[in-house]
Amino acid sequence: MATVIAVTNQKGGVGKTTSAVNIAFFLAKAGKKTLLIDFDPQGNATSGLGVDKQTLTGTMAEVMMEKIALVDIIIPTNHKNLSLAPATPHLANTEVELDQAERRFIRLRTAIENLEEYDIVIIDSPPSLSLLTVNGLIAAHYVLLPVQAEF
Repeated sequence: MATVIAVTNQKGGVGKTTSAVNIAFFLAKAGKKTLLIDFDPQGNATSGLGVDKQTLTGTMAEVMMEKIALVDIIIPTNHKNLSLAPATPHLANTEVELDQAERRFIRLRTAIENLEEYDIVIIDSPPSLSLLTVNGLIAAHYVLLPVQAEF
């Protein structure tokens, strides 16, 4: 199983997405088969890697609702060894739907456990302590917590 790292902080604007994208890129450049999971409804990691959100046929929203397998939404990027599980604003609606769902806290972990081809999985979390963030934390082996350097 891949090593899973969640990049998270409940505060926005601290560099979560920038850190997640750059770490994923450099791990891939170092030869590690890397999957970046965009788990933020803003979808900035998706658009940051040049993906047109209007052309997506499946996203993390459908994975979390167990309508489609994670492996079926993964798309290659323009960078060798780097793949993306994209997100769109529909992921915000998914959080509301998950509120009463069974296994709502472990759905991301379950989806990742079925992946075999990656060395590293990086999860770009939303800027909140939400059900999505909790899923990311439960799925992760390690947590990276970017903070803004200030008083």
